[in-house]
Amino acid sequence: MIALYLQMLDTPEEQTRFEQIYQKYRGLMYHVAYGILHDRQDAEDAVHNAFLQIIRHFKKFQSAPVNELTPQIVVLVKNEAISLRRKKRDEAPLEEGEELVMESETITDYRALVDSFTRLPQTYRAVMEMKLLLGYSDGEIAARLGLTKTAVSSRISRGRLLLRSIVEQEGFLQDA
Repeated sequence: MIALYLQMLDTPEEQTRFEQIYQKYRGLMYHVAYGILHDRQDAEDAVHNAFLQIIRHFKKFQSAPVNELTPQIVVLVKNEAISLRRKKRDEAPLEEGEELVMESETITDYRALVDSFTRLPQTYRAVMEMKLLLGYSDGEIAARLGLTKTAVSSRISRGRLLLRSIVEQEGFLQDA
């Protein structure tokens, strides 16, 4: 699989750098994805998608030492795993369709609300997921992402404002 990834990169330097990232993080990435998905194939798919994201945004991964990329890579694979889990949940087999129709409107609204969360820019989404979904403190988020506490607090505040705006546009909240 690594040969496929390496072909997507332009220079030998990029290929060497990617191979270092791949060798160092593939096990951790699989462990994180499997912890969310509890399925071997789905975890492998999430890791593959994460590596494709790394290649798409490779410039972001070139400047920091390989050993300092852990927070970004963990958040990236976690987001891919969560997205895959959501996609799988939304693709329910036809037999389950009748049960889904029977669910109340609030469940439909909840799913739409969660989908609104995914429309946040990645900068805010990563911090918001760590804060709201994973329960990390601002200090823990700062340490994991290599940010200051002030930057984390600012991103959480802005992320909440953006999320509120998205939710209001979707019609979930009424003006008070």
